[in-house]
Amino acid sequence: MHNTETITDRIVLVMLGISIWSGRKKLKPEDLNLLDGEIPPEELVSLGSKRVCDPEPLKPFHRLKQSAERACLRVGTRFLGGFAVPKAHAEDLATQLDVLRAEFDAETQTFLAGYDRALEDWIAKLPAFEAAIRRAVEPAQVVGGRLRFGYQLVQIKPAEQPGTLTEEVQQLGNGIFAEVEQMARDLEGSFAGKDRLHRRALGTFNRIRDKLACLSFVDGRIQPVVDSIEDWLGRLPLTAPITGALFNEGMGLALLLSDAERMAQHGAGQLAQAGHSEEDACAAPPPPTAPVDAPAQMPLAAFEAELASLFEDAGDVAQEVSPSPTTEAPTTEADAVKPSQSFFF
Repeated sequence: MHNTETITDRIVLVMLGISIWSGRKKLKPEDLNLLDGEIPPEELVSLGSKRVCDPEPLKPFHRLKQSAERACLRVGTRFLGGFAVPKAHAEDLATQLDVLRAEFDAETQTFLAGYDRALEDWIAKLPAFEAAIRRAVEPAQVVGGRLRFGYQLVQIKPAEQPGTLTEEVQQLGNGIFAEVEQMARDLEGSFAGKDRLHRRALGTFNRIRDKLACLSFVDGRIQPVVDSIEDWLGRLPLTAPITGALFNEGMGLALLLSDAERMAQHGAGQLAQAGHSEEDACAAPPPPTAPVDAPAQMPLAAFEAELASLFEDAGDVAQEVSPSPTTEAPTTEADAVKPSQSFFF
């Protein structure tokens, strides 16, 4: 219970309460009394329901809901039907959600103001189905009540009998690795068939690093992955193309980040090498992490061996380059293009 309380004391549970009118009504038998066996168009009827308005004006609401979820996932992870967010990031997240809520409310007013006009335009597109559409029309005030953007920030305090809360907390790390795996899919096209890395791809590496860094306290296996990303980012040239050994190392890192199970194994392996137990790797929070932009200073020989093993089956020959015991961020572009370790695929 101590570990559970240690972690829950450091997080805020963010619950999103965003509802969006579907613009649909259940399809009734009389809606299918069509002339000459006419089949209703897909834009009107699908899966036993009919659209009573054009779906296009509803898209901004779905976009804003997705933006809210992305904002929560940027610094948090899914937990208990909401998002577990470090307390240090809760206030900034609330500010972002307030902005999205204001935009949602403005879109609601715009949508309701043009609701009747949009309804007539929709009927004009499908004149043969006017009766079926009009039977399902709801007043604008009713529709407005089904468009809502809300959120709550809740502090978690385990009860005397917490049920399965401990198990849920212990699974947080696995959930974070799974979310990073999804984020890393954006990197798939950055390496395949290429010999240099476009700097736009660094945005994905940075977002992954930032997410892992702010959540590293929930699972000891996370920090070694953060260290690996920071070490590589810290040795990249400031402006020169990312090619050669650094490109290959980045490809191996992308493969690591795209596999949740491999990330977990890498983190546990690094902790074991440092003398921590498997229980520490899965449960105990590590010491407070350094700022996100601080360069990592730990040896990466084990990380190199693990990444190199990814390609043993391909029959490629790895050229060994002795890594430095510690690696510092380059001070000049000339220094930056001299990597301390390389992977040849």
